[in-house]
Amino acid sequence: MITATISQPGTIREQNQDYLLIDAKLCLAIVADGSGPHGLLAAEITARAIWSRIKDIAPVTGSSEVEYRLKEAIELAKTGHTATIDARSGIEYNPESVSLAALWINRGILAAFADGHCAVAGSNNDWRLQKNTCLTMPAQPGQAFLLCSEGYSATIAGRQPQPASLALPEGRISAENLQTALEAFAGEVARVYDGDDRSAVLISLEKCDLTAGEPHELELFEHYNKEYRFPLWAPLAAAAGSALSALFALFRMRRHLPKLMAILGRKD
Repeated sequence: MITATISQPGTIREQNQDYLLIDAKLCLAIVADGSGPHGLLAAEITARAIWSRIKDIAPVTGSSEVEYRLKEAIELAKTGHTATIDARSGIEYNPESVSLAALWINRGILAAFADGHCAVAGSNNDWRLQKNTCLTMPAQPGQAFLLCSEGYSATIAGRQPQPASLALPEGRISAENLQTALEAFAGEVARVYDGDDRSAVLISLEKCDLTAGEPHELELFEHYNKEYRFPLWAPLAAAAGSALSALFALFRMRRHLPKLMAILGRKD
């Protein structure tokens, strides 16, 4: 997938509390909108926790599980209603205060999620803004999606049911025009209201996204070895040990074999 990003602080506060995370290899994009005194820290930690979980489970996620796994990763990242202490900085933050917009493509299936103040819009739906939703569909080359934080979603919400932005073109957006289209969208929103901090990711899908997430045998081995903390070579080692024990027992019994054969012969 091809992406373009924009992030602006606005005029209300000095620091932008939005955090953007894009992993093109994993076909994952996240916009995390933090709030409160340490909103940026909460947004970053939450986004990276989602990325870490998706990275671990992607090789073993089937096409029918993409939406569930994305929602699961988000829920795990935001578990707990009490504040958490960041181990690096010692700062207290609340993951529940983070709003999210995320898109993940795996095994040719696209899942787009938005909650809180964040929103998602797609070219296949005339760029109509959607909040508190999770969409699932087959990934198609040429599709385009917008993930945005509150600074954009709140400003353009009043324009519904009109398209989210007339500056975003209909149909396919070329890679060369992706950043230009996003900046035109940002400029249009800023003319309406530029107070709040605002961030957005514009995504255009490519043909290679249809096969994103196909696992290799080594990836499957590493996943199961890490996920279950069980060395996969253990059964082979146990079988080899049993075979060696049997051979050693036969070796120890070799001098008794003639007597045993004689006894068996007399019984016949």
